[in-house]
Amino acid sequence: MDELVEHEGVVLWGLMGNVYRLINDRLRHDIAEATGLDGSEFEFLLRLARFPGAHGMATRVGETMGFTSAGTTKLVARLERKGLIERTRDPEDGRAYLVGMTATGAEALRRGLEAHVPRLDEEVLGHLSASERASLRALLTRLDPTLRD
Repeated sequence: MDELVEHEGVVLWGLMGNVYRLINDRLRHDIAEATGLDGSEFEFLLRLARFPGAHGMATRVGETMGFTSAGTTKLVARLERKGLIERTRDPEDGRAYLVGMTATGAEALRRGLEAHVPRLDEEVLGHLSASERASLRALLTRLDPTLRD
């Protein structure tokens, strides 16, 4: 069993989990304090902002977060109630919804990022050289299942 406990995959996964947990709590606190948003609300806005014109299919945004259709629907409803996104039926697929960020949503995202970025600089980027950051990005991108065909 010792070889399984020390298996490289188990150790690497544990390290990724530790780093995530240690930093994520602080990041979520910073964002919540600046915006009143929880982590999934902020992440949805951030991912939506990466779509052309901050507009796209709600299910696609949710999929990039690993959310189910039901989870995405609940999250979208919360964001819509808060006035952060607008939801419209997809004219090409009447069952699907398109979402677009409102001015209020864009402002909340900006405030959240202004709180988020300094913590990332301090807790993550500040510990890595430019080449290490590039290598880490390349490796994590390769492992990201949402980017695989």
